[in-house]
Amino acid sequence: MESRQQWLTRLKNELSNSPLVSNVAFGFILMGLEKLVELEFECPCNPTWNGVFSSAFFIIPAVMAFTLMLIIQGCRCDVWCRKTVSLSSFVPAIVWLILLFLDGQYFACAMTDWEGRFVIVDKAAPQKWCEPISEGDVTTQELMLRSQQLFVFSQVIGIVLLIFICVGLVVYVIRESCQQEVELRDTDVAELTVLRMSSVRTRTS
Repeated sequence: MESRQQWLTRLKNELSNSPLVSNVAFGFILMGLEKLVELEFECPCNPTWNGVFSSAFFIIPAVMAFTLMLIIQGCRCDVWCRKTVSLSSFVPAIVWLILLFLDGQYFACAMTDWEGRFVIVDKAAPQKWCEPISEGDVTTQELMLRSQQLFVFSQVIGIVLLIFICVGLVVYVIRESCQQEVELRDTDVAELTVLRMSSVRTRTS
């Protein structure tokens, strides 16, 4: 029991001290969660509820991921003792949005403005869409084409967000490496100064 407690404490410390580790861990968790949600997702195919229903899948898990990340990392206090939110806390929320946009069906559901049944596309499984119940001014084939265009547009948004995350990660890694070099240099200078002072004291004594 004690070893388990020590392991949990060590894990929490590692997640708190390393934003990269915590973000990677959250990323794998969110990928699994998205796959589970995908299996259960059923678009209402009602223009009144499509936007609200799909928005809940975008907003609620993203806010929860951001809040959990903030709790793990904690609010940090700057020079003027103002609480600042680390940018890394937003990464899990953005990763969740990327997963949903790359999936496509959530955005397509939100933008669907006709009534129908949420079914699998025969020639594009496992893609799903809102098959119209009745024929109107627009044919079923045209609506299917519009739905597939929404899928593609959603995936383009996901790719853009993914590029944004990758660029941010590269900047973060470069910044951290430069900061470590500066800290090592300062440490070496401090140690050299201490050695010089001790040698001077030895000579004077």
